[in-house]
This record gives sequence, C-alpha cells and structure tokens, in this order.
Amino acid sequence: MVLSEEEARLRKEAVAWVIRLQNSRISQEDRRTFEVWQAQSPQHALMYRKVSTVWESPELSTAATVVEGHASMSFRAKTSRRRRWSIVAAACVVLLVIAADCLDLATRWRADYRTGAGEWRTVELPDRSIATLNTQSAIALLFDNGVRRVRLLKGEVLFNVQQDAARPFIVDGTATAVRAVGTAFVVRTESSGEHITVLEGTVEVGDRGTTDSPAIVMAGSRIDMQEGRLGRPYAVDASAASAWLRGRLVVHGVPFAQVLEEMRRYYPGTIVLWNQHVGETKVTGTYNVDDPVAALELLVKTVPVSMIGLADRLVLLF
Repeated sequence: MVLSEEEARLRKEAVAWVIRLQNSRISQEDRRTFEVWQAQSPQHALMYRKVSTVWESPELSTAATVVEGHASMSFRAKTSRRRRWSIVAAACVVLLVIAADCLDLATRWRADYRTGAGEWRTVELPDRSIATLNTQSAIALLFDNGVRRVRLLKGEVLFNVQQDAARPFIVDGTATAVRAVGTAFVVRTESSGEHITVLEGTVEVGDRGTTDSPAIVMAGSRIDMQEGRLGRPYAVDASAASAWLRGRLVVHGVPFAQVLEEMRRYYPGTIVLWNQHVGETKVTGTYNVDDPVAALELLVKTVPVSMIGLADRLVLLF
C-alpha cells in the first residue's frame, strides 16, 4: 500500500504518541494534548489504533521478552528499566522503518516501469531493446529521433540493446552515463555508488560530473563509481554477477551484514539486525531469492544469530 504524504505524517505522529504514552510518568497535560491530537479527525484516531495494534501484538511482545532475556545475560549490570527502554527505542525505529518503506512516491511518479520487492519484470522498449528490471527497480524513458535514453531511477536493470548506429543507447545513472550500440550490460545504483557490469559487447562509461574521456568496459568486466570517483574496469565472474536473472544470489566470503543488505532488496518486509557483532562474519553460499523467506532462513543458519518473525512483515535478528 502506498501512503500519501498526509498519511505518512499521521503515521509518524501516531508512532511518536504510542511511544510517549508508554512512559508511566507522562503528565496529565501531555495526555490532554494527546486527546486533542486524536480528536482532530477520524483519520487521526484510526492511524493511532493501527499503530497501537502493531505495538501491542503478541509477536512483538514475545520478541521484546526474548531480546530482553538475551540482553540480561549479556549485560547483567544494566537495570531492567534501561533494557526495557532500549527495546522500546528499537521497536520505535522498527515502526518508523515500516512507515518509511511505504513511501516511495517520487520514484513511482517518475517511473515508466518499476518493480516491487521480490518482483522481476522484462519489458520491450520502443526500439525493441529489452530491459529486465530486478527487484525494487525503476526506469524512465526518453526516446526521440536522435537518441535512445533511459534514466535508472533506482535498483538494477539488465539492458539487451538492439543495434542502431544512428541512435546511441544511453543509460543515465545518478553519477554515470553508459553508452552502447548493441550489447548486454547491467547497471545498478545504490547509496554507496553505481556499478556497471558488461555481459556482451563493449560500452563506454562516463562520469556525468566531468568532461573526462569515458572508460571502455568490455564483456566480463565491471566498473564502479564510488565516493564520486570512477574506478578502473576489472574482471568479474559474469555468471555470479548476473545470477539474479536466474533467481539466485551468489556470495563468496562476503560479510553477513552485506549479504543481509542484499537480501533486504528481495524480502517483502523489514529486516532489523540487532546483533551488530555477527555482521562481520563472512558468508559463502547460493540463495534462492525467488523464495526470499526461505532464503533468509537459510542465511540465518550460517551465523550465530536468533530470528523472530512478526506477522510476515518484520524479522528481528539478535
């Protein structure tokens, strides 16, 4: 479900009130302020009830009890009140993350094609080139008589480009521009940068922020744009790099936290890692992301971490 801006604002306010009202020492003035807030409209009251339902769910109570017991074994010197408020703060973050995940309106409005969590989509472009969108991806098109241009708004896309010497095919990322005539390549954008992997043919990759000559990247190679700098092409295992096209995630000696971050792209809910120490554990394996729930369960078995699920929408790892 997509939240409007007003609904997103109400949900954040409702989360804040749910947390605030857990404090037994809340003042009568604060309680009156809450009643005034809730009485503003039926939508205010309804949103508060929805958030309260999540907060008071048996699954979350069970998770809090288990985590509190885990914390008590690790940190006996801390008071139960501190442990309890630590759990309250973590649950608050969880609820805010759930709310934020629902709000991606800007991308939805701009995209010509997009996918949700765990969804793949193959589309034929106006020039008969093929774009295959990985999970949580979006593109916008700008085709005319002179150029075929695609803007990668988010995620990861494989392009199989039809040859047309008169009209170059250009994919614009946040910081890079990829130019090809007839080839197959993957462009991925994320918060840390952009990555271009060439499966067939050759592409030119330029830094949109400079006038420097573009880098030439050949089949079986990848180039990264990170921290505002375009690196050099290097050889990669093309089969592993494109494993998502076969519904697989292949990793070799990758930190658990990094693999978990990748798994989040496919999981249809929210995954929260409370045990940060296990994040550095190296993981090797092949995971079936066509079934992200089973893939997550298999991944968790490889490291010393416990897992609790909440209503098929939230997973807590501790």
